Amino acid sequence: MRETKFIEQNREKWSEFEEMLRENHKDPEKLNDLFIQITDDLSYARTFYPNRSVRMYLNSMAQRIFHNVYRGKRFPAKRFWQFWTKELPQLMWESRQALLLSFCVFTLACLVGVVSSMIDPDFARVALGDGYVDMTLNNIEHGDPMAVYKENQPLGMSVGIAANNLFVALRTAIFGVLASIGTVFLLLYNGVILGAFQYFFIEKGLFWDSFLTIWIHGTLEISAIVIAGAAGLVAGSGLLFPGTYTRVQAFQLSMRRGLKIFIGLIPMFLLAAFFEGFLTRYTETPAVIRFLFILSSLAFVLWYFVWYPWHQARAGFAEPLQEKELPPLRDQPIQFGVIKDAGESFSDIFSIVLRHPRLNWLGLAVVSALSVGLMGWSAGEDYKSAFSFSRELTGAFGGWWSGLSNMKGAAFIGGQILLFWVVAVAALRSVRQEMPEAMRSQWARPFLGWHQLIALLVAGLMHLFVQNIALGGFLWLIGMVLFPLLGLWVAAAQLERASWRALPRSFALIRWGQSLLLGFLIINFALLLFLFLDSPVWEMLMQFFSWLIPPDEGNMHLYSMYTTAFMVSFVAHFTWLMLVLGGAMQYFSGREITDAAQLREDIEKIGALRQIRGLARE
Repeated sequence: MRETKFIEQNREKWSEFEEMLRENHKDPEKLNDLFIQITDDLSYARTFYPNRSVRMYLNSMAQRIFHNVYRGKRFPAKRFWQFWTKELPQLMWESRQALLLSFCVFTLACLVGVVSSMIDPDFARVALGDGYVDMTLNNIEHGDPMAVYKENQPLGMSVGIAANNLFVALRTAIFGVLASIGTVFLLLYNGVILGAFQYFFIEKGLFWDSFLTIWIHGTLEISAIVIAGAAGLVAGSGLLFPGTYTRVQAFQLSMRRGLKIFIGLIPMFLLAAFFEGFLTRYTETPAVIRFLFILSSLAFVLWYFVWYPWHQARAGFAEPLQEKELPPLRDQPIQFGVIKDAGESFSDIFSIVLRHPRLNWLGLAVVSALSVGLMGWSAGEDYKSAFSFSRELTGAFGGWWSGLSNMKGAAFIGGQILLFWVVAVAALRSVRQEMPEAMRSQWARPFLGWHQLIALLVAGLMHLFVQNIALGGFLWLIGMVLFPLLGLWVAAAQLERASWRALPRSFALIRWGQSLLLGFLIINFALLLFLFLDSPVWEMLMQFFSWLIPPDEGNMHLYSMYTTAFMVSFVAHFTWLMLVLGGAMQYFSGREITDAAQLREDIEKIGALRQIRGLARE
């Protein structure tokens, strides 16, 4: 059918639909019928008139109808009710083994805390801190051991406690991403503290008073932490036991389940914070009432999270849990001939990195190890000062090269520049492997050449800037523009086999708005990684893996020092890898805007392909 005939045949229908949209028609049946007919016409237009205006017109109308249908859609109350009465109990039943394991690990850790306190009287100071122990001893001397719960106003105390408990639980659940190891560690950590805390009062002859006071809120709070541990174990189970899914798909599914369990714990934490802020302070309340209150809280936890899921499973669940459909794993090739925004380029960076793990991840590990070794060799006897950053990261790309002002400093800087150059070459090699065969053959260039010196020069500039970026936020802001430009310069030099001509070419191709956004995404992503290495979480991980090293004096410090140095180096080189890959993505997008190379190629193909009524022949 000719396009004019198609338009003439449906003109009246489309006019009627436009009139309905202008009148903001709310009849759901008519809107549904309207959407089906328009999408049918749109599918036909996409098949036979893909490059005509009628397709754009129908696509615009379909978007308006979709927006009209779903605008202001409210979360149904029935769905909210089903989550608490059906979905969460079913999740808890299917996660019962993880809940049992979490409970056993936490209980074992509590026993370790108790036994450690029995063996070492000062263990409570190690677990709880000198400040808390001295404050409690002072309260005991003044005849009110539980005075800590009466010092602040109830409302402010409840809000602060709720925020802290939610953070602890979220951290316990989220740490399942570390194949559940992080969750187990936090369960052990919190369990040991609880055991030492409770035995501290037992040792002072205050078990009953402390039990009736602390567990008014602690019953819900500790139970929620144990269940959050189960959520973390569930979240990490996809990495350990993917089943018939790929490991990435299994992790996506298990992470969703773990987060749903955590969401179910939010009311418990809020209620526990309310109890701690408003009820725990009344230590003069009769013991019987407080004991019954604790039993009631425990009964609720056991009923809702243990018995009710069992009862629902025995009666039979209405239907299996509906998992959100995962998109099929398709290795979509990188589109080099299209114009992309910063978000699409950022996504392509990670796609390339993940598809070439040997070239990227293994290469980064080797480069980082060489960097740390070079740093230790350059520092000589003064290696401890050279690695002092491991305890005081700046949170930026860091002065981890600073302090190396000895005679071997020049050799160290030269070696670091060479390592940056190797990363740039590896990044562009992975880009080349993503290219179609025809484009790849055009880029079959020798490993060495004048254009390679550009990568070496830019690596040096990157090194100098990295060395000084910690001086202030102004340089950090400059870096968001300069770093993507450096990456684009390297990409242009390699892809066009140019040398100094690549710099003005980069200024011609760059789009400063998108470049700024891409630089913002990359640098702030790197900043988050550096902040993680400067957080208590990293310290806890170092303590957790301390059993891997001999217990000799000073070994723990050296282990933490070198491990942190390796990770800082890895993040810095990974950031440079992303910037070079981002430069390549900018190059192809900017070239299409400036030169329209792919568009010209497509235009030349018009009429060359044999077609049957708009469809290309096989």
